Amino acid sequence: MLDSSSYLLETARSLVLNPKDPPTWSILAGHSRTVSDSIKSLITSIRDKAPGQRECDYSIDNINKCIRDIDQASLAAVGQTLPCRDDISMEALQEQLTSSVQEIGHLIDPVSTTARGEAAQLGHKVTQLARYFDPLIVASMGLASKLHNHQQQMTILDQSKTLSESALQMLYAAKEGGGNPKACHTHDAISEAAQLMKEAVDDIMVTLNEAASEGGMVGGMVESIAEAMGRLDEGTPPEPEGSFVDYQTTMVKCSKAIAITAQEMMTKSITCPEELGGLASQVTVDYGQLAHQGRLAAATAEPEEVRSHALCPMERCVLFFEMTPLP
Repeated sequence: MLDSSSYLLETARSLVLNPKDPPTWSILAGHSRTVSDSIKSLITSIRDKAPGQRECDYSIDNINKCIRDIDQASLAAVGQTLPCRDDISMEALQEQLTSSVQEIGHLIDPVSTTARGEAAQLGHKVTQLARYFDPLIVASMGLASKLHNHQQQMTILDQSKTLSESALQMLYAAKEGGGNPKACHTHDAISEAAQLMKEAVDDIMVTLNEAASEGGMVGGMVESIAEAMGRLDEGTPPEPEGSFVDYQTTMVKCSKAIAITAQEMMTKSITCPEELGGLASQVTVDYGQLAHQGRLAAATAEPEEVRSHALCPMERCVLFFEMTPLP
């Protein structure tokens, strides 16, 4: 860029001495184009070599491969030719899939935060996120192959694909943001992608929890609640975006929802026990959201007493699950 600029200035000096020389004007135009192209090339090089860009590209390629794999499995399921996995139990596949989805859910906010203002951590976080999609897809295809209900097969595969596609959107937005706090035009897209990922995680967790409850496997839901409780002791997520009042309002909403669902479970355990699975799944999802909002509330609470109450563990949810018999 500097060389071409120097040639441009030398040519311009020649034109000052002889402004009516057509060949010199042509040379000037050539140097001008070279300067423009070299500036564009330099900008592209700076963007491509920025921290986290290479990792974003690798992660995007990995998740695109996962989406192609799940598409092939969906086509096989439609044609009823999806090969059944006989080397592992359905329970183990459900646990693997649940674990992968939960880990992905835990990484959504860290990736979103680094994409908006922590360039040095962006590469590590996106790589960590993409790493869970291979086991996610393998487990979802394996679980679908063991399900006899065609609709359940397609639900698992479709929701896994939706989660992968939302993660792909997140990675594209993160790559564009680059961890640059001044790139405000990218922040809305990052936040939108993060919200879509959270919704996809919630949807597939509801499906998995319902499947687990139908099979009498309540332990997975208890573990999910216990894990959410454990994360209360890990500190608060970085850079909460809302105020204490915002998080307090959401916590109250989640708490009321849990209370209503718990009461309904007590009633259904006598009248319609077959509906307990879906209700138990809803409690699990609501409690996970409650715990997450509690951490954010603690980060924005001023008095120490209020902070400690926001992080108070709620063991009663776990006890309620252990004492409520599901069919």
